[in-house]
Amino acid sequence: MDLFWQRIISALIGIPVIILFIYLGGLPLLLFIIVLAFFCAYELQRILRRIDLLVPRLPFYGSALLFPLLAYFAPDGHEYEYLFFGVIFLLIMHMMLLVFNYPRLGVSDLAASYLGSGYISLLLSHFILIRNLSPFGLQYLLLVIILTWACDIGAYFIGRLFGSRALCPKLSPGKTWEGCAGGIIFCVVTAAVFQVICPILTLQKIILLAIIIGFVAQIGDLVESSLKRMGEIKDSGNIIPGHGGVLDRLDSILFTGPVAYLFIKILLP
Repeated sequence: MDLFWQRIISALIGIPVIILFIYLGGLPLLLFIIVLAFFCAYELQRILRRIDLLVPRLPFYGSALLFPLLAYFAPDGHEYEYLFFGVIFLLIMHMMLLVFNYPRLGVSDLAASYLGSGYISLLLSHFILIRNLSPFGLQYLLLVIILTWACDIGAYFIGRLFGSRALCPKLSPGKTWEGCAGGIIFCVVTAAVFQVICPILTLQKIILLAIIIGFVAQIGDLVESSLKRMGEIKDSGNIIPGHGGVLDRLDSILFTGPVAYLFIKILLP
């Protein structure tokens, strides 16, 4: 089957599933986030292994449980206190492993594990925090997901049609400045349409959020590209036909979620 149609079919199956869990929220969303975190952690571990980094499995995979659970049970107004506890707890665990697993695990191994745990599970847990926002948690989370998708679609199609100047030629030759601009433009247009259908923000704020998400989403994509480049692989996995691995699909969302959450908490009354 053609790669394009594989992408379309996977999207037609995957998007309704994602929207369903976002709509349900609560425990179903928590379990969904934990499953995604485990898949991403597994794929990231494979990449790190190719870079000759040995990550300890207990804290690395344990973080896929730790941060989503902390986000889920955090009382209103104390979300970052709970997540900060997780960050410190995970740091102490890694320092203990440096002692008790000496010399099998080196500083570089533990640093990669600690950074990878935050990259996957800490960032991903912000979608639980967004969904728990009252009274528009559902709408906010849908907005973030839709804007991220719009940015990816805009960057892909505009880049293919008009792209000529490479954005990061050594890292990802296929990404262009034209595609980057197209992603942001698609994001802004989608935000304006969303505002008409579901006016939860002022037009100025939703446009500002769209510009920020359009920029940050592409940073997230480039971060994963750098990891795959170091691991000398094309995709993080092959579980999603036409798309690669779970991490390949969540690379942008990992960054847009936390940024959108902070935007909502700081800039909205």
